[in-house]
Order: sequence, then C-alpha cells, then structure tokens
Amino acid sequence: MNNGKIKKLKGEVVSYDYNDIFYQNEKQRAKMEIDSAKRAETQRAAQATEKWQQKQETESIKIQKKEEKQQAKLETLRKEFEADVKYKLETLSPADFEKWKNRELAAIKKAELQRELTSKLKEQTEALKQEKVEALHRRRFTSSFSRNQVFSILRTDNSEEIVYNADTLGYFADGEAEVEYGVEEMRMYIKGRQDGRKHSFHDVYIGAGVGLASALLLTYTWDAFYAPIPPAICIAVMAGLRKVKPSSKLELAQNFLQSDAYMDGYHRSAKGRKIFAFTVGATGGLAVGITVGMLTNPLLQK
Repeated sequence: MNNGKIKKLKGEVVSYDYNDIFYQNEKQRAKMEIDSAKRAETQRAAQATEKWQQKQETESIKIQKKEEKQQAKLETLRKEFEADVKYKLETLSPADFEKWKNRELAAIKKAELQRELTSKLKEQTEALKQEKVEALHRRRFTSSFSRNQVFSILRTDNSEEIVYNADTLGYFADGEAEVEYGVEEMRMYIKGRQDGRKHSFHDVYIGAGVGLASALLLTYTWDAFYAPIPPAICIAVMAGLRKVKPSSKLELAQNFLQSDAYMDGYHRSAKGRKIFAFTVGATGGLAVGITVGMLTNPLLQK
C-alpha cells in the first residue's frame, strides 16, 4: 500500500478499474458460477421466445433502413459531384474550381466516415453494454478495495503488478503539470514510511514525565481539569515538526538520505509514531498524576 503496509486480502484479485480493486474468495467464486449458469439458462429460454425473435427482427430492419439511407445519401453526393465536374471546369476559375472540388470531396468523405462510424459505434455500444452487465454481475460476488491507496499487487507466486497512477496535483505558471511521485519515487516514499515506523518509541517516557508533572502541579496549585493542557501543547508542537531525522541504526545508503521522497515518507511515519508514543505516555502520566494528586492534596483532605 502507499503507506508502506501490506494488506492481505481474503481472496484473489480478479480485476480492477480506475477506482477499485476487486478480489474474490472461493465461496464467492462458487456462488458466481452457479448464478452465471442460471443467468445463461434464463437468457437461452428468453431468446427462444417468439417475442424476443420479433424484437430482434424489428431492430435488424431499423438498422438496415438506416444503413440504406446513409448509402443512398452517399451515392447521391457522388453522382452530383460527377455530374457537376464538367460544368464547374467550364464556369469556374482554376482556383475556385479547386475550392469547390475540395469542399465536395470533403462532404463525400464525411458521409463515408459517418457510415463507417455508425456501424462500428453500434458494435461497440453492444459490446460495452454487455461488458457493463457482466461487470455488474461480477461485483455482486466480489469484494473491493480503494485503488488510490494501493501501490502494487503482490501475488502468491511473488510476482508484482504495479497499479499506482500518479495523479495531477495542479499546474505551474508555465503550464507544466505538477504530478505526484513517479513509480520509483513512490517506492522510495514507501520505504521511508516503513523505516519511519521503526523510529524510537522513547517519546513514551517523555510523555509520561510531562503528563505526570502537569497533573501533579496543576492538581496541587490550581485544578486537575487543566492538567491535559501542557501535554496537548507539546503534541501540537510535535505535529508542527518539519523533519524527523532517520536513526543511525538503520545504516541507510546515501541515496536514501538524499531522496526527498524517502525523507518525506520517513518523516510522516516517524512523526506519527512520536505523537502516538508521547500521547500514550502522557495519558498514563496524567492518570497516575491526577490520582496521586487528588489523594495527597492536603486541601482536598480537609
């Protein structure tokens, strides 16, 4: 995944589109095969009826009439052009004749293309319609996962299929598109996210110290209600940190340290880990501090 984690799907990836990745387990596959057989039988029964055959015949007649109309229009244009050539040669200047000829030939060419495109469009429309029906049927028996969170699909045979697409973020002043990381840059970013999760968890002790000190101090001097404020301020400061340096224990090669993508990924994971560790420690420190403070505060014992 783009955050460096590996998610094991309960099934096998069967397809994906621009938005989703679809996967299917054995139970879903068996249900789909049974349903597909029923649908095929229903379709065969429907096609054997007189009503369906009449409908197909009516559609065929409509298509044929439309093709004949377009063919007649084309033949008329060709005949009119051939009939007018001699007259136009005699009455028009060479330059005007060329303009007229090019205009007429363009009209004929347009009619020819329209006739061809109509036929192809009909075939493609039918194919897309059938494909959509099949896709909707498959999705009833598949689970999905958002594709924009996925970098690649790792199959059981260790093969990898890249599904990551760099989206356009905007445009610079010179009109050049600003895009997300490319494939290799995203690999570096993912590596940074993975290494960032190995960042030291020592902030838990700092958080515990801050939480404990804040709880005791404010419980004794003011009110325990305000004890979470200092830890919250510390968390806000940590959230604003610009960069978290990788630990020397990782023994990273220089190309990682010089990669903006790697450092961005590392910083994001490491900062999240620091905030989480500090929050866990601060929560425990606050709980202990407030409890001790309230039990030992002489003002409360009077």
